[in-house]
Amino acid sequence: PLPAILFFFPFLAALLCAMVGWFGKNIPRALAVLALAGMTVLSFQALEATFTADEGKLRIFMGGWAPPLGIEWSLDRFGALIVALVSVVSFATVAGSGAAVRKELPHSETSYYALLLLLVSGLIGMVTTGDLFNVFVHLEVASLSAYALVACGGRGAPRAALRYLILGSLGASLYLLGVGFLYAATGTLNMADTARLLAAGANPRLVQVGTALIVAGLGVKMGLFPLHSWMPDAYSRAPAASAALMAPLVTKVGAFVLMRVLFWVYGVSLLKNEQAVLQVLSWAGALAVVAGGVLAFMQEDLRRMLAYSSVSQVGIVALGIGLANPSSVTGAMLHIINDALMKGALFLAAGVMATRFDIHKISDLPRLRGRAPWTGAAFAVAGMSLVGIPPLCGFYGKWYVLMGALNAGRPALAVLLALGSLI
Repeated sequence: PLPAILFFFPFLAALLCAMVGWFGKNIPRALAVLALAGMTVLSFQALEATFTADEGKLRIFMGGWAPPLGIEWSLDRFGALIVALVSVVSFATVAGSGAAVRKELPHSETSYYALLLLLVSGLIGMVTTGDLFNVFVHLEVASLSAYALVACGGRGAPRAALRYLILGSLGASLYLLGVGFLYAATGTLNMADTARLLAAGANPRLVQVGTALIVAGLGVKMGLFPLHSWMPDAYSRAPAASAALMAPLVTKVGAFVLMRVLFWVYGVSLLKNEQAVLQVLSWAGALAVVAGGVLAFMQEDLRRMLAYSSVSQVGIVALGIGLANPSSVTGAMLHIINDALMKGALFLAAGVMATRFDIHKISDLPRLRGRAPWTGAAFAVAGMSLVGIPPLCGFYGKWYVLMGALNAGRPALAVLLALGSLI
């Protein structure tokens, strides 16, 4: 039952957090830290269990109803790794941002921790569900929590949250409409059953339209260029602690869902007939790498610069998915994990700079000299990893995607990836 427990654990903790806030100001944070620590342990147990499970996958049927009638929770090894990543990053963020939350949200700590746990539960649900419609349900749980976490920031945050809400709702609607077309073509919502029926030959026009809508919807959620306009304001205007959790995880889980739908539901053989989708993904990803780098280079606000760098990093993942060969897909998988760790460290460091030293702009960074050596060192190392300097983790995902572009005979995409990294 681990896949279902992993979702319900933070979900129930969020409800409990909202109740215990009446009895003490510090209880919600302690409960959130405890819940995320327990979830981290459970996530590694689930990862270990996938290596001994049949077909390397944990499966559970809700209410004992087997699919396609019942709802399935499913967790394979890569999914278990993403769940462990979400758990570790969430735990580190909550454990390391207590002072920032107290300073920025002195009267809203209970709401903040409840929303944070709801966001985590939604992200976990997106990874563990085996049902296409339930991906939408968990996507909305995570998204609604994220909108609120952005809105509780300072000046400009409500407007950023409203833009995020409008574009996020558009993305979710496109995804849901795409699922509707797939349901019309196959008559099922279970991922494994949909994959079987698609391989058997479903209505190609319905499948093509459904594919395009799903990719567009998840592209908005990933912040894929040019569908990224919600991201810079959301990450720069949100409270530092909220941005440190959302920036590493929200777009990366969206990218994982896209990979899961394309490679686990459609399958490589069917995708070969959907070259238009793969071409759009690969070129959008390559352009995002360059555009994100250029836009980041132009920023003066520190967190806004990091937000635009996220556009560039998401582009690397999209490029790897669009190339759809073993090397590029390996690079996309690695970069989802590596960028979550890098971006988490960078946003946490930026949060410390903002709340402790009132450093918000790049021109303010000299004031940090000699005052916070560990924060500065963490920022420098994570920044070098973001560039892709070996042997830091950011190098390996880029290298595999680069090799994937060369192996596919598409040197122009490789040049754009290298150019974006240099910028």
